[in-house]
Formats: sequence, C-alpha cells, structure tokens
Amino acid sequence: MPEVGRPAKVAFLLALAAAFSAWNPVAAPFGLAVGIAAGVLSARAARASEGRGRRVAAVALVVSGLAAVGSAVVLLLAAGVWRGGEGTPLVSPRSPAEAREILDRSEAETREARERARRELEEIPGKEGERSSGAGPAPAAPERP
Repeated sequence: MPEVGRPAKVAFLLALAAAFSAWNPVAAPFGLAVGIAAGVLSARAARASEGRGRRVAAVALVVSGLAAVGSAVVLLLAAGVWRGGEGTPLVSPRSPAEAREILDRSEAETREARERARRELEEIPGKEGERSSGAGPAPAAPERP
C-alpha cells in the first residue's frame, strides 16, 4: 500500500477532531476553529499531493467543512437564534406590586433577627460611635516618655 502524504493525514485527523467536537455546545467553538484550520490544511494538502494523498485531502476538506458548518449551527441553536418567541418563558417577570410584596414579606420575616443583632452590637463595650468589628480607625500609638 503506497504511503499517503503526511499533510493529508494531519488534515484528515484534524477534520475528525473537529467533527467529534461539533455536536456539543460547549465544544462547538473548538470544533468551528479546528474545522476551519483543517479545511485550510486540507486545501493546501490537496494542492501539494497527488493520487491517494489528494483523495484523502479531499475527504478531509469535506469532513472539515461539514464539521465547521455543524459547529456553527450548534452554536446558533444554543444561542437561540432560530427559537421562536412562542410558548411560556422559562422565567416570568414579576410585576412591581409582586416584587414589593415579596420584599415586604422578607423584611417582616427577618425583622426579629435584625433587631436582635442590633441589640447585641450595642451591648458590646467600646467607645461611643466606634465599631468593635475593627471597621473604625486604628488607635493611636502610645507616646513614649
């Protein structure tokens, strides 16, 4: 069996790698990039080869083109390009009245805990107006005699 040119083999393997990554929305960007690169390499290999090497490069060109187009379609579908606006949305927006009601209910549920925390902070000894959490200014260094 005659030896097929190395550039055609590399282009074919890259085209296969692009085809294997074309179906997944996470890997589709890599499939697109590798598919384009494999297409360029296979076109160069087809021009430089003859006989069986040219056939392998032509197959690689077809596979890389399909992989690049498939990756682009998967990316567009994942982005929602051909998705219509019909149907119910996944997240329904709240009206201002609903949002206010939810915030008021949450405020009422946490009021007791916030008041207890405020009382505990006020019971901590320290200078008036100074926070004991270290958020205030650093104390001055003592003067040396």
